[in-house]
Amino acid sequence: MTNYNSKDFAKPTILTGQQYGTKISVEIDHSDTSLDELLYAFQTLIVGMGYSLDSWKEWIMETAAEYQEEEDEKWNDVKASMEQDEQRYENLRHSTDEAEKRMDIIGQNGNDGLHYSSDNFEDYQNQNDEDDEFELGGSE
Repeated sequence: MTNYNSKDFAKPTILTGQQYGTKISVEIDHSDTSLDELLYAFQTLIVGMGYSLDSWKEWIMETAAEYQEEEDEKWNDVKASMEQDEQRYENLRHSTDEAEKRMDIIGQNGNDGLHYSSDNFEDYQNQNDEDDEFELGGSE
């Protein structure tokens, strides 16, 4: 890591470009330049080396559009992930609601099965029997 002292900030920033035998330099009278100052210096170098100002601007706009596409893709990925999380939450909430409804019924009459009418109890038994058969690999 480079250590700077306060005198270093007073030194000029010098940018130089050379192309086709033409050398151009831009000097800023201090070292603590802002990004705006550097980009305007680069613009001066680019135009000074023979490129048109319109070409520079077109490059800036095309590059900005590429960056915007990248950011949009990131946000689309984040949005899709959030939608998946929201769907998982809804599924969990639904299954939790169903379990709570069942527990409310059990809680009303105890855990002895008396809260089911004979028809509901048989349906419940049949459903559990079918679930058991499925989990064990089906009936023979």
